[in-house]
Amino acid sequence: MSVSVLGVRHHGPGSARSLRDELERLKPDIVLIEGPPEADGLVELAKDPGLEPPVALLAHVPGEPSKAAFWPFAVFSPEWQAIRHAVEAGIPVRFCDLPAAHSLAAEREEPAGPEEEGAQDGAPGDEGRDA
Repeated sequence: MSVSVLGVRHHGPGSARSLRDELERLKPDIVLIEGPPEADGLVELAKDPGLEPPVALLAHVPGEPSKAAFWPFAVFSPEWQAIRHAVEAGIPVRFCDLPAAHSLAAEREEPAGPEEEGAQDGAPGDEGRDA
């Protein structure tokens, strides 16, 4: 078994074309793309010829609009080209990153209030202060 990693630094037509050419040369058994594994089931939608980029994956916490992440795909995105290559060739394609639920579920740290700041760094004059 061999593993090929195709890193893409710039998103553009040249990168997308090169990636597609390399996938055709390699004929992989599976394609893994950086993205949330919760979206694996959505890859099937890329088989629909009516689905045309730009498209995006969106993960969010209901009721908390500030907790959201998205993964955009344009026709010139290497990720989109990898997905299209895989679905056209009948190759399994999966996302391989930490689940979006992990990062979206992380608690935001609240900034320390003035009383906590002084107590934490032992500000002068706090020695006899009641908590």
